[in-house]
Amino acid sequence: MAQKEPLSSVNNAIRILREFTLADKELGITELSKRLGLAKSTIFRLVSTLHGNNLVEKNKYTHKYHLGIGSFELGFAVYHGNELRSIAAPLLNKLMTTYREAVHLGVYDRGEVVFLCKMVPDDHHGTVSKIGKRIPSHCTASGKVLLAVQAEQEISRVIEQGLDRHTHKTITSGEALLEQLREVRKSGYSTGMSEYKDGICSIAVPVHSSTGLVIAAVSFAVTKSYLYPVQVQNYVKDLKTCSRLITERLS
Repeated sequence: MAQKEPLSSVNNAIRILREFTLADKELGITELSKRLGLAKSTIFRLVSTLHGNNLVEKNKYTHKYHLGIGSFELGFAVYHGNELRSIAAPLLNKLMTTYREAVHLGVYDRGEVVFLCKMVPDDHHGTVSKIGKRIPSHCTASGKVLLAVQAEQEISRVIEQGLDRHTHKTITSGEALLEQLREVRKSGYSTGMSEYKDGICSIAVPVHSSTGLVIAAVSFAVTKSYLYPVQVQNYVKDLKTCSRLITERLS
């Protein structure tokens, strides 16, 4: 089979992003057009798409563009991806050994949680998570912890695309989810009581970077249908200790 030619629009969008450097932090449409040899209308259309995805942002005073938070997130994920997992792994293993329950490290991506690391005892049964697997954010403890810190537009997008039901306890109401996210922000942790799979409860807390950004979540997946408040608080206490240690070691 002949190799397909790369999409020119994607290639040109990448070329635009590569023009931004430490020396050239801000560039305008005209300047990008001259540098890349593309029509201003083409540059404007591509930049508008990049702007819509937060990969570039516009300076309202100079009307020029610079790399946006979306680009930062991509770079941050690449920079810290392997380091985050390697630092977290022994700490998660210690929690798993102590509680004899599955422990996870997950990150947020477009309305879902992607698990980077999973520690599980040999005799453990019941969890459906796998490293690299995506699980909806609205029905898991990790997902709700990570969704709670997203921009309002992102939370609205997740709700508008539909909250699928996985068990009879799954949150399918946008209002109910928003209320839970408010509680997560207040308490600093989240729970999922058989919301993704019957008989599996999850408890999660956020992991912060040295600058305070939430970059991941650590969680327990417990093979029980319900957890009493005192049990939840015991899990939360040790999860927060684990989270703090990850942040300190990343720093």
